Amino acid sequence: MHISLSSLERENFKDSIIHKLDARVKLVLTLLIIFYITVYNNVFAMLLVEGYLIFLIILSRLSLLYMFKRIALILPFGGTIALFQPFIKGDTVIYCLFGMPIYQEGLTFGIILFLKVLVSVTGIVLLSSTTPMYEVINAARKLGLPKIMAMLLGLMVRYLFVMYDVLENTIKAQKSRGFNRKNLSYKKILHIFGYTVGNLFLRAYEQGEKTYLAMLSRCYSNESDLFLHKKKIGVEDLAMILITIIVLALGVFLF
Repeated sequence: MHISLSSLERENFKDSIIHKLDARVKLVLTLLIIFYITVYNNVFAMLLVEGYLIFLIILSRLSLLYMFKRIALILPFGGTIALFQPFIKGDTVIYCLFGMPIYQEGLTFGIILFLKVLVSVTGIVLLSSTTPMYEVINAARKLGLPKIMAMLLGLMVRYLFVMYDVLENTIKAQKSRGFNRKNLSYKKILHIFGYTVGNLFLRAYEQGEKTYLAMLSRCYSNESDLFLHKKKIGVEDLAMILITIIVLALGVFLF
């Protein structure tokens, strides 16, 4: 289930209705959906929102398999917590699994928690798959994010790609020298892993110094700011806002 950073960027530049929407609209709607499922605990409303997001994924011409892989990579970090809720929360026992009681209240809470995580992750993955990261940062800056935070986020995103390339080159160099985990002891593998991590940190430090000097040579200071391209909200953006609000309202009034 390996997904490279370059493949993430390729998905950002596909041609679809969702890709063409203003980044500010997509960012605000994503935050609105996350806020909605955070404060509203109806299971059917959450399923409705998840179905709406899947429809947007199809509309974006993104591969469902690709999106499933991305969601599956992130989901365990929050979704795993929901698995333990039926065993630790509640008073009404509905079943015993290997001697451990399963509580009705805990099961309900676990399902709600899992759906909250699922909808949030799906929304964030959809945003990151249809909008380049620099556009998301610019959108946040236009919406009031402090310029120093926007600059730091921009540098962080660029560093992700740089350090990923460094890591890939390091792994390729190890393989070209016959590195094979199956033929090495556990102690030796830990030694090589520690060396790789240490080498990565050293390269990150060196790259940081080079980047800082390059920025100083270009007159960078604490007064520097991002260039914000002015773009008006179009009819398509307003339509997407209206449709999303209608879907969220249906979740409230129908369920």
